[in-house]
Amino acid sequence: MKITNRDIDSGKPFDWGKTSFDYAKFRDIYPQEFYQKIVGRKLCLDGQSVLDIGTGTGVLPRNMYQYGAKWTAADISENQIEQAKILSKGMDIDYHVVSTEDISFSDNSFDVITACQCFWYFDHETVMPKFYRMLKQGGSILVLYM
Repeated sequence: MKITNRDIDSGKPFDWGKTSFDYAKFRDIYPQEFYQKIVGRKLCLDGQSVLDIGTGTGVLPRNMYQYGAKWTAADISENQIEQAKILSKGMDIDYHVVSTEDISFSDNSFDVITACQCFWYFDHETVMPKFYRMLKQGGSILVLYM
């Protein structure tokens, strides 16, 4: 699916699905310290439900899976989700192909919503009210960048 954002590459459409195989092969790049900082903030742990938006090949849920959270992950690209499923075989991660702007889960569904390396792509006026609705009381939105 092509994404168009006037602030990125002068609005030229792009499709992350075209790079899915390379992402699956080369994109698992975060050091353990990156994940430890998340754990240190008491996020994405056992007993928590987490929604990872713009998941790509599922790097964050796959690498955080060992900490026990229940992961749901979404991406606009079907090809990215296909690679995520291959890479996370044997893990109970619930994947969805949907744009973040069209995402819709029940109210109070998640303790944490994560966005790793992708938050600038979204229409914030559309997604933020949805995030707050889907978060449980006291929930967190975790926006991650390198």
